[in-house]
Amino acid sequence: MYVHFRFMDGSNPYITKTNEKLFYMLMKYNTVQETETSFCVIQRREWIGKADYTTKKAILRHIAIEWSLNCDNFNYSYYELAGWSDFFETMGKKYGLLKEFKENAII
Repeated sequence: MYVHFRFMDGSNPYITKTNEKLFYMLMKYNTVQETETSFCVIQRREWIGKADYTTKKAILRHIAIEWSLNCDNFNYSYYELAGWSDFFETMGKKYGLLKEFKENAII
C-alpha cells in the first residue's frame, strides 16, 4: 500500500511503499491523517535517544488507537482496508500486539 506524506514546512512530499517504511515515518513524525492513505506531517518527534522495543510498541499501539478512532471519518475501499490490515498484522506480530489488535477489531 502506498501512503503519501505531506510536510507542513514545505519539504518535498514522501511516499512509502512498504509497511516498515510506513511505520518508520509514523514513528519519526507527529502526523495527522488527511485521507485514507495520506498524512500531514506536523513536526518531527523529539527523541532523547534511540527508540527501543517498548517505545516502538507504545507508538504502534497509539497509531492503532488513532486509526480506529478516525476510521469512521474516512471512506475506505476494500483495497485500503486490506492494506491497513496487513500493516497492523505485520507490525503487530513484530511488536507482540496481535492479540490486542484482534480483541479491538483492528485486524
